Amino acid sequence: MSGFFPNLFAEMGARRKRLREAFGDRGQAMVEFLVLAGLLIGSAGLYVRPWMPAAAPWGFALPLLFLLGYVVIEARRQWALRASGDSDKIKSTHDWATFLWSLACALAGAAAFVLAWSAEPPPVAEPEGWRPPAGAIDSTIEQMAP
Repeated sequence: MSGFFPNLFAEMGARRKRLREAFGDRGQAMVEFLVLAGLLIGSAGLYVRPWMPAAAPWGFALPLLFLLGYVVIEARRQWALRASGDSDKIKSTHDWATFLWSLACALAGAAAFVLAWSAEPPPVAEPEGWRPPAGAIDSTIEQMAP
């Protein structure tokens, strides 16, 4: 397990290069931006309105879930490399798994924000029998009484 994290970071760099080759410079930057924006808006964006965290509390777990899934995918990739030596097939399979996992987490973050944004605020509890203070409402009824 001592070589897990150095291999993880080396593969992250290699995966970014492969993503850049597949989508181009701007496409790769746009994909990374969308993934990070989805994760950020799904967690930090829930503080826009006071009732939003209660409407989608699972949005706060998305960054942790994203990292956990990424580490699991990488552990499976490293295990598959040790079990067999076909690195091209393993790279392709795990690149797609990582790409789809990232997009799924970003979409879940965007969904958390949209659901929380469109949620109704909780009703304000008003005391029973409340009446406005005298003089708060202009009325001509009192003046017309005989």
